[in-house]
Amino acid sequence: MARRLLRRTWAGSGDSKPAMAHRRINSAVILLNALQVVIDACACMGGFAASFSLYKHTDLLENLIRQHHAPRSEDYYLVASAFAAIVLLSFAVKHLYQSRETGLMNMDEAVAVMQGLFFSSMVVICGSYFLIPNPSTTRISRLIVGLGVFLGSLLVLAGRALGFKLRRYLQSRGHFFRRVIICGAGEAGRVIARKLLHSPKFHILPVAFLDDDKAKLDTEIECLTGHPPIPVAGRLYQIEEAIRRFGAQEVWIAITGADQNTIIDIALAAGDCGAPCRFVPNLYQMPLEGLTVETMGGVPLLSIKPRATVRKMPLIKRAFDICFAGIVLFNPVTLLLWPLVVLLIRYTSNGPAIFSQERVGQGGRTFTMYKFRTMYVDAPAYATTPQHSLDQRITPLGRWLRKLSIDEIPQFWNVLKGDMSVVGPRPEMPQIVATYNSIQRQRLCVKPGITGIWQISADRKNPIHENIDYDLYYIEKQSFFLDLTIILTTGVYGARGV
Repeated sequence: MARRLLRRTWAGSGDSKPAMAHRRINSAVILLNALQVVIDACACMGGFAASFSLYKHTDLLENLIRQHHAPRSEDYYLVASAFAAIVLLSFAVKHLYQSRETGLMNMDEAVAVMQGLFFSSMVVICGSYFLIPNPSTTRISRLIVGLGVFLGSLLVLAGRALGFKLRRYLQSRGHFFRRVIICGAGEAGRVIARKLLHSPKFHILPVAFLDDDKAKLDTEIECLTGHPPIPVAGRLYQIEEAIRRFGAQEVWIAITGADQNTIIDIALAAGDCGAPCRFVPNLYQMPLEGLTVETMGGVPLLSIKPRATVRKMPLIKRAFDICFAGIVLFNPVTLLLWPLVVLLIRYTSNGPAIFSQERVGQGGRTFTMYKFRTMYVDAPAYATTPQHSLDQRITPLGRWLRKLSIDEIPQFWNVLKGDMSVVGPRPEMPQIVATYNSIQRQRLCVKPGITGIWQISADRKNPIHENIDYDLYYIEKQSFFLDLTIILTTGVYGARGV
């Protein structure tokens, strides 16, 4: 049987349509990566151009005019080029110009970009400090360099977001993506499809499921919010027909408890159409973030990481939480906004302005969480959280407070007290935590947060504990740069009223 499989695989490995499609896709990927290099370089140079333009055409840098040597644009070409070169080099070291997994919501790539920009900025800023000991004797200004680095970094982030949206657009249209049929529409197949949709840099697009379960035939499965549902196009024996119908170039097998004969039959049928076949092991009762793949002597091994345990918060994270919460609570805008919101809540509906509720925090410890009240006072305190703004329990003012996330401001007092963190899994109500299984209870290993990956995802309308991947990803990958990325993304969404 194994020899027959090898012969059929080699026979289907010629210049078939899937092979030609692979070459076209690989060429498109190279062009997209090259385009990203150009965008990053132009963004870095554009930051310095914008900085010098501010000096020339506004009064923001008026103090520079009093220098002995007024800056000229050509004096900054070398500094801007050095910044661009360091950014491109640091991104290349982090494999940001290769097809790679970008993580949930592109977080892996976003964190790597933030780290690369931080390193590059420090190199250029420190270099300008030591190489320009006396600014009055040179045409190069540290202020213009610093502002150029800052603006260039912002433009790089914007260019990266644009590049990700371009790949998302191509993914939604199926352009320059390897089309994959997944055999198995169960939990394993859905998780694989979701992972592929989350990482458009793989340039792999699941287009259909095949399954022998009669209840799933001719249905559509929504694997990722915001992406078109994927059809269950037929039974497993119809693999050749499905490959031709959807123009697929690969077949992935993700069937729970599949026997060897079933796997070989599917692989042979796919090979007859020139489509390579991949097999996904059945370990989807475990979170994917807890698995790693290794090889030993050519033998593939799946390593299972120990489950997460309650861990002490790093000192730098706690210090950041205190500083950030203090700035939010005690800045002039908040000090003026707080009494205004309190008066509006009391004036527009009966009841207290502050809503308090028991939630479960790190290690299962309960605490009192505070929010501005957005629902009528007679609404059940521990009922299901409203899923949309038209919920009858929400007051008219509460809809605006929720839309602008102003109702969350009192939670920064919980952060100062140490009950919560700025970033972390969302705290749940005790009656929901009581139903957690062993995997879901891992959410309690870290302090809950005001914002997090789930909170800024398209799945935030669904129950928190049913989207455990987001929290397990954060627990596994948490770092200062990941927190900073989540906070910046939350700020962007908040400004858009999302």
